[in-house]
Parts: sequence; C-alpha cells; structure tokens
Amino acid sequence: MLSRVDSVEEWSKVPTVLTSSVQLNNEVVSPVVSIDEAVLYFKTFDFTKTAGKTLPEKRKFCELFRWMKSPHLQEELSAESDFINSLTQCSLDWADGMQCRILQTIFRCLTGARLDCPLRGTHWQLIGFQGNDPATDLRGVGLFGLLQFLYLTCDQMLPLGLKLYKVANSESQPFPLAVLSLNLTNIVLNVFNTGKLNRECNARKSVINTVNSFYAALLIYTFNIWVTQKKTIKDSGYILKDAEKYCCRNIRKVLKELPKHLQKYDISNVNTVC
Repeated sequence: MLSRVDSVEEWSKVPTVLTSSVQLNNEVVSPVVSIDEAVLYFKTFDFTKTAGKTLPEKRKFCELFRWMKSPHLQEELSAESDFINSLTQCSLDWADGMQCRILQTIFRCLTGARLDCPLRGTHWQLIGFQGNDPATDLRGVGLFGLLQFLYLTCDQMLPLGLKLYKVANSESQPFPLAVLSLNLTNIVLNVFNTGKLNRECNARKSVINTVNSFYAALLIYTFNIWVTQKKTIKDSGYILKDAEKYCCRNIRKVLKELPKHLQKYDISNVNTVC
C-alpha cells in the first residue's frame, strides 16, 4: 500500500469535472457530502434502466426465503427496499459530480487530505481500493456499496473510521479498507434480502437506517476480532463468515449494543475535514 508521502504528488493534480467546488490557489476543495444528502440525491435517480436487470442467484434465493419465512416488510417501507436493491445495480459514473464528491468526502475524511485527489490513481489504495479506479471494486454492490462506505464518515461513525484507516495502513495488520467495506455491504444485502432485518426495519420505520446500523455492527464485530486476535489478511475469509454468522443470529443484540460500542472510540481524534 502507498504511504501518505507517496501520494502527495498525486494529490496535487486537480480533477476538472466538479462544478460546485471551491478553488484555492488553483487547487480544488469540493464540499463534503453527508449520508442524508447522498440518499436524497440517489432517490432522484431514474431506476427504470436497471429495473430489468437480473438479480444474482443467491439474492433470488434470499427473496424466496424472505417470502416464505420472515415477517413482511411494512408496505410503506417497500419503496426503500426497492431503492436499495436498485442502487446495487448502478455502476459508478465519473461524469456525475455528486458521485465524485462522495468519493472525495470518503478519501479526505479518512486520510486527512485537505484537497481533492485525482479521480484515478494509486492514491485510492490508501483507503483500500485494489487499483487506480474505485469503479472496478464497486461493480459487485454498485452505488449502495459507495453509500455505505460514505456512512463510515458520518459523525457517529468517523472515530471508528479513523481507527480502521490507521490499522488498515499499519505495517503489522494491514488490510484493504474499501474491500472490507464492500464485502460487508454484500453481507448486509444478503441478510436484508432474506427478510431477517424486516422486524427491525418495521420497528425503526426505516430500511436505510436499519441496514446502515447493521453494516456498522458487522464492521465493529469484524474489526474487534481483527485487532484482538491479531489476524492478518490470510484470515479474512474466515472472519467475514464468522461475522455474518454471529451478527445474523444476533441481529437485535448487535443493533442494541451498537451505540455502546461506538462510544469506545475517542471522538477527540476526529478529523476536522468532515
């Protein structure tokens, strides 16, 4: 992985597609994007182009399982459910200024960079993408994966996000943070599409808030194992399976305990970029 120093030169390059940015000394600083702002923006999308796309076989099975066994999602929440599954079918669009701003928000909040980075380059590996173009890694879970990665930068999650970023770029236990996030989003989708989160969605009157909280619970459980048991990248497959199994069997518990676990992270270390 690149060090922060190795990426300084790349950060100095300026992307030109953002129209709502502030320019300081010929360098771009685009406004940060909140999770609520991103959700509202994505809800303006016309999903008719993706409506005909076929769901993966595993997700089809999950839909059948949900219909047969789980409590039904309240009718007023069905639009949110459709919204989430539609987002998974949408690819990253570099021509969309908001999507670029979301990526810039994630990058700057986690790394502490003051300026926007180039749209493509090895600097993305700092936050755990595998190559020079985040669009490649996002193909599996689409823009919903981007939305949940952005959730890591919201106020209550950022202290955890900064700790994750620090360990992810450490010499002893490095891991690709973005790839981890996207794998956990895939787990969230699988669990949600079995209907196992329906009871909590109904109780909270929100699908988005529930799936994001479950994502956070998965992240905390995974990170705790990674750090306390001194795991390395070769253990990642086992850890993800363990996280899915435990959190899926203890949905109510992990969601209830989430605020307590988030409080363990020192808010004084929060980066002022966000």
